[in-house]
Amino acid sequence: MRDGMGGGRRGIRDGIALLGLLGGLGAMVFASVPAGAAGDAWSDDSRWVSVRAGSPAAGARLAPGSGLDYGFGYTRFLANEVAWSATVQHDVRASFADAAEIEVPITVELTKHFRVSTPARPYLGGGWGTIYHKTFHTGADESGFRQGVYLATGANAVLNAGSLIGVDVRLMLEQDTRSINPTFPRIEASSTRWSVKLSYSRVL
Repeated sequence: MRDGMGGGRRGIRDGIALLGLLGGLGAMVFASVPAGAAGDAWSDDSRWVSVRAGSPAAGARLAPGSGLDYGFGYTRFLANEVAWSATVQHDVRASFADAAEIEVPITVELTKHFRVSTPARPYLGGGWGTIYHKTFHTGADESGFRQGVYLATGANAVLNAGSLIGVDVRLMLEQDTRSINPTFPRIEASSTRWSVKLSYSRVL
């Protein structure tokens, strides 16, 4: 069923408002979390809470430009600088006039972090996730869940006592992306998605 223009705009505004509320709550949580020792940030049983922001790039054809994205994550180191992470992101994959294509990936991953001679420590890993996908004000709006696997890489460096800054890069292969949506059509059964985000992490 076609959404009215007001409904589509309200949906986007509500999503932005909810994201702003989550961001504000996240900021308060970060401010109240006591910092650990940043020098031990990569040691066994270390834990991080993170916020991320950046801009994605869709690998599918016919994809218009996209907007600013946000995410939250929790990381726990297991042994030998191998870490397990869980993340939730809100990605504006594409926008065109009043229409928007939004995804919320909920993912888990394993990463291996490497000691090198530079201040930043790189990592490499991969993960799996479920993706909530929704379109707004396209004339044939749709929503539903998809799944995907991805490779992850990036690096983190100590900012100050108990804090890290970094960059996270993902290349995701997303399944079940074929769509006859008039604004954001997809002819491929699967599509690749790039995302690059800056991150700030608090060491617990």
